[in-house]
Amino acid sequence: MSVNCKPEPLRPLSPAASRVDAPGVEQPEAEVSEAEVSEVTVLGLDAGRCGASVRVRMDPRVARSHTAVMDAARDLLVELGPDGLSVDAVVARSGVAKSTVYRHWSNRDELVADVFSECMPKLEAVDASLSGPDALRDLAGQVARSLADPRWQRLLPALILLKSRSDAMADLNHEMRTAQQDLVASVFQRCVDEGSLDAVVMDDSDRAGLILVGPLLAVALVDGEQMQDAFVDEIVHRFLQAYAPVT
Repeated sequence: MSVNCKPEPLRPLSPAASRVDAPGVEQPEAEVSEAEVSEVTVLGLDAGRCGASVRVRMDPRVARSHTAVMDAARDLLVELGPDGLSVDAVVARSGVAKSTVYRHWSNRDELVADVFSECMPKLEAVDASLSGPDALRDLAGQVARSLADPRWQRLLPALILLKSRSDAMADLNHEMRTAQQDLVASVFQRCVDEGSLDAVVMDDSDRAGLILVGPLLAVALVDGEQMQDAFVDEIVHRFLQAYAPVT
């Protein structure tokens, strides 16, 4: 018995596989599936200089373009402020095609919000084993270290300007403030439960939080990186005195 086996016809290479990169010429990105795009959007790239540590697997060309655009946008914000950042300026600085930029971000505001989202300092939950005052010092120390980051110091004025001009930035600022306020309120409540702060601090914990971090912010903006641990301890000590339980 004979078996008639026809060879399977060769399938043509995809455009991405058959393309040859020319030196010095940016190639268009390979198409990626919706699942890949979703994964990139949710998890993000390695942010390098801004400290993010999450990595995802994606087409190397997509990763290079995304990183180049983010770096260019971040540098323009630092150097020129919000008014100096435009899509055309990002294209010129990064060398990435405008069509590629718009593939990742639908407009300038989305790109700016993405830069700040990646670089914004994230406060960590305070160790549950710490006493109330020590938890307060840990929290204030986290804020001080975040504010001492020179890149964030230079981005902060841009954030203050943009949150009143851009809905995306206003939403991002609100999200960051809410997360921080929840953490601050939980530390204040620990101090109240232990008797190191009066319960009145919880009447307006947002305002009390501003009283705590306001001096840290002022020093960061005026003196740059000159944020001493002794100064942080003094701020916490004075805060504890101001809100000490009334006997």
